[in-house]
Amino acid sequence: MDPNDPVVASYDVFLTDSQIARYVFQFPDRDREPEIGGPYNESTAQKPTVLRLKPKTGLVEIDVPINTSPGYYDTSKGMKYGEALNDSRVLKGGGAFGLAGGFNPNGPGRVKMEGGSADTMEDVRGSKMQTILRTQTLAGRIKDPHEGDPMYMLGAFRGKNLFISPVSAVVQLRPQLHHIDAFDETSKTRVLRGKKDLEDDGGREAEARPVDVKIKTSETSEGAVPANVKLLREIQDERWEQYEWIDAETEDSWATYETYMIHNNPEELPTLEAAIDEESYLDAMSAPRIDPAHPEMTGWAMKQNRKKHQESQ
Repeated sequence: MDPNDPVVASYDVFLTDSQIARYVFQFPDRDREPEIGGPYNESTAQKPTVLRLKPKTGLVEIDVPINTSPGYYDTSKGMKYGEALNDSRVLKGGGAFGLAGGFNPNGPGRVKMEGGSADTMEDVRGSKMQTILRTQTLAGRIKDPHEGDPMYMLGAFRGKNLFISPVSAVVQLRPQLHHIDAFDETSKTRVLRGKKDLEDDGGREAEARPVDVKIKTSETSEGAVPANVKLLREIQDERWEQYEWIDAETEDSWATYETYMIHNNPEELPTLEAAIDEESYLDAMSAPRIDPAHPEMTGWAMKQNRKKHQESQ
């Protein structure tokens, strides 16, 4: 043991139940400093209002409140985008924008209702009710695990015991621009409605023009395109599962932590036994070893030769 690097602590390691799903949410676009960001929780007045999940396709969305205080919020733009969300025919029909809608604003009406993202307020003249944008949607996707991917674990300390729990997936959630998509949609709808009114009033008919359609194929992407189309269709067809967001500093949250992150009776747990010996583990983790005296022997053959030599001594 290196005297300059002594062992300062020793812990007994325990594995917790792996039959439940544990997800780690990351917010790459969120600053850690509380003054300009901080966690999405009750202390920052930005506790998520709802969590939505499509378990088969792995889509995750959360809605977080927007700070509408003077100096932080542009009320005129908030009304503009809030009205767009409120008037969107896509959202009224049960559709969604972005990946949640399969990138198809005219998709079937069983993906999601974007309710709760805007609130109404009376304008300065008091003549009508206007809608103001008050929440923002963050979204990400749970990726299917592949062989060779790292396995992440969560650790919890209690005294001299360390409890580790497997992580089902790490999900990065980023802000979505559904309000801009809704504004573009409503703007196009108004333009089309104006053209139709002009034609009904005897305006000039639209000039007919030939359309030249070209289809390009790529041998390298033949398999990827159908797979992507299939995935978008599955995302579009799958219904959302909706969950309540429990703040981290509540009694319910701590009770869940005690149940699934800590084992209250570690002495009852069975002792784990290694399935392979130390040398086999090193062989599995290391590059193939070559004996300079016998370069033709690698891996298993080299190990057997070394074992035979040790037995003869």
